[in-house]
Amino acid sequence: MSLNDYRDEVEIFLKKVDNYGKNTAQKINWLDNEFSLLKTAIENSDKASISHQIYDMMYLLFELSADFHCDLDKEWQIGNIKKEKYLNL
Repeated sequence: MSLNDYRDEVEIFLKKVDNYGKNTAQKINWLDNEFSLLKTAIENSDKASISHQIYDMMYLLFELSADFHCDLDKEWQIGNIKKEKYLNL
């Protein structure tokens, strides 16, 4: 699946729960909280918790990308072009 496929899957869910395009500030707060939990999991070397926190953060990022109609596949391609610059130094 492409990144946009995951974004679209999350968008469908957000629409079903009537949260599409809503609560941006809350999503940012949740992302902040998940990042704090990720840091703690890393400090404790808790691999299961690290995986879970990364998933939670990714899901929230997909929510935001759905809300703002971001083309994640395009951004990934741009990132790949930028990586080539560093590989050819």
